[in-house]
Amino acid sequence: MPLVSLDELLPKASQNNYAVPGFNVVNLEMIISAVKAAEKEQSPIIIEYTENDDSRIPLEYIGQFASCLAKASDTPICVHLDHGNTLKGIMRAIKNGYSSVMYDGANLSYQENVKNTQKIVEIAKSIGVSVEAELGQIGPGEDNYTDPSLVKDFTKSTGISALAVAIGTEHGVYKNKPKVDLKRLKEIREKTATPLVMHGGSGLDTKTYEKAIDIGVSKINYYSAMSNKVTEKIVNNLQSTRGQHEIYLQDSVDLELEYFEEEMKKIIRLFRRKDN
Repeated sequence: MPLVSLDELLPKASQNNYAVPGFNVVNLEMIISAVKAAEKEQSPIIIEYTENDDSRIPLEYIGQFASCLAKASDTPICVHLDHGNTLKGIMRAIKNGYSSVMYDGANLSYQENVKNTQKIVEIAKSIGVSVEAELGQIGPGEDNYTDPSLVKDFTKSTGISALAVAIGTEHGVYKNKPKVDLKRLKEIREKTATPLVMHGGSGLDTKTYEKAIDIGVSKINYYSAMSNKVTEKIVNNLQSTRGQHEIYLQDSVDLELEYFEEEMKKIIRLFRRKDN
C-alpha cells in the first residue's frame, strides 16, 4: 500500500463512522511502534511530527524514515506535519516524505489565516499533499473556540482537506476534566462536509470520543496521556527488575517499542469502534 494523504483516509472514516488516530511521535522508535500497531490491527493511522519539535530531531529525518516504513507497509499510513507554523517548515516537510501538512494560522486574523492557507493548499495539492488547517485556537476559553458562522466560508475559500476545530480540548495533560463543547461541534458539522479534526485528544473519556465521532470527527490527535503512561511504565519496570548498575539504554528502547505498540493498538480499536 503506498503512502497516503488525508484525502484517502478521512472521507472514508467519516462515511463509516470511525476516526483515524493521529499519533504524534517524538523519535524513530515511536514510528516503528505505530507502524507495527497499524499492521497488526489492519487499520489506517496517521504519523505526525510537530514543526516545533524540529530542534530535537530535524523534521526531514522523521519524514524520510516514516514515509519509508509507510511505503513498505500493507496498511494505509499518512505521514503528516502537525502544527506547521511557517511556509519554510511546510516546504521542508513536503520535500521530505510528508504526504500531508497542517498549516496553523490560528493566531492570525481571520483574513490572514485564509490567505496563507490558500497559498499552502495551492502548493501542496498540486503535488498530491493534503492540507489541514485550524479555525479558532485550541485551548481553554470560549473566546478561542471555532466560530461556526465562519466555517463554511473558511473551508470553501481554502479548499482544505481537514479542519481542526477548537471546542474545549487542550494540548498536553488535562489537570481537570475538560468540557468539550459538543453542541458547537454539531453546529460546525452542519456548516461543512470537510472532515473534522480533534486536537488535544488524549485523556478524554470513551463516551466523549464516541459522541465526537458520531457527530463527525474523523481524525483525533493523540499523544500526551499515552506518553505519560508509557514513560511511567518504563521507569517502574526498570526500577523493579534491574539493579542500579545493570540498566542499559537498549532496555529502555525495547520497553518503549513494546509499550507504545500496546497502547497504540488500544487507541486504534477505540477510535475504530472495535472491542479491546
